[in-house]
Order: sequence, then C-alpha cells, then structure tokens
Amino acid sequence: MVKRAAGAAGTLLLVAVGGMAFACANLATLSLSTSQATPGATVTVNGSSFSYPQAGGQAPTPVVIHWRNETGPVLAQTVPDRFGAITTSFTVPAAEPGDYAVVATQVTARRSAEAPADAPPVQVAELGTPARTQFRVLAGRGPVAALRSPTGDELGESSTELDSSIWIAMIATLGAVAVLLLGSGLVAFLYQSRQAKLPAEARWVPPGW
Repeated sequence: MVKRAAGAAGTLLLVAVGGMAFACANLATLSLSTSQATPGATVTVNGSSFSYPQAGGQAPTPVVIHWRNETGPVLAQTVPDRFGAITTSFTVPAAEPGDYAVVATQVTARRSAEAPADAPPVQVAELGTPARTQFRVLAGRGPVAALRSPTGDELGESSTELDSSIWIAMIATLGAVAVLLLGSGLVAFLYQSRQAKLPAEARWVPPGW
C-alpha cells in the first residue's frame, strides 16, 4: 500500500515538473538589437515562441509591440512565422531619458464552446504572452532632449570641469613664473661666480672707495 502511494506521488510529481517545463519552454521572449538609444533611433525586435496555428488553415494572430505596458502606444505589428518567431523594428519615441518596458502582446478572438452561437468572441491572450523586455532612452538630440533643462548632476559635472580648467591654467602660470625666476637666479649666480674669479685690479670699483 505504501509502495503504491509512493508510486502515485512520484507520478504526480513527474507530471507537475513536466507541465512546468513545458510551460516555461513555451514562454514568448523578446530581444532587441540594442538595449539603449536616443529618441528617433531605429531598433530591431526579435521574438520567439509566439503562437502559430498548426492546423485548420487559420491565419496567425498578429504580435503587437507596445511602449510602456500591454495597452501602451503601438510601436510595431508583425505576424509570426510557422516556428513562432518574429522580426520587426520600431522608432524610439520622443521620451524623457530613463528605463521603459517594451511589451509584445498576441491576443486572439475566441468563442467558448459553452457560449451561445450568437455570443461575441472573447479576446484571449495566447499562451506564454505577453513578452517583455527593458529599454533605456538616452539623452540625445531629439525634441524632448533638446528642450530638457540640465540636471543638478550635469551642472555639477560642468562646474567640476570648469574648476579643473582654472586649476590647470593656474599651475601652468606658476610653472612659467618658477622657470623664469630659476633662470634669473642662475644667470645672477654665474655672473657673481665670474666676477669672483677676476683679478682685483680688473674689477670695477666705484669712485671714492
């Protein structure tokens, strides 16, 4: 009896693990040609494991690429191939610099078997969707970035650069003055040494000494 119970439990565990592995293996995924860009740049989107009808001649449901969330602005739309893969591109919107979500949805209109014949179809998300990935908008020459006021960090960086330039100029000036003084001292020293080596009668003595 114990062996039967253990065998049944093991079978259920294998079924559960297999179901989880199947579900994970069929989650739709997204990848971008670059994870960051400025507004106006073109980014390529690749995806896999989207739904494609295997029989019945039904047309595949389009995959819609959204900005921010599942109901956000539409960036692009494409149809998966028979392997469930997609490839498309979008233009980075005029958004403030920061991190944003890029979301791919695939929603199909379906009628429930229990619903009346005249009942409208229900929009159902395909298994494994939506797919998401992260994207970072960089400050650039786009409309938003051009009108954006500099942040405190940027002002601090500019001030630091200005201070560094002033210090470099001051150090260069002090260095030039030091070289000039050193040269003058060396000339005076050589002159005094030469005068010390001359005979006493050859030296110029002021009148009255």
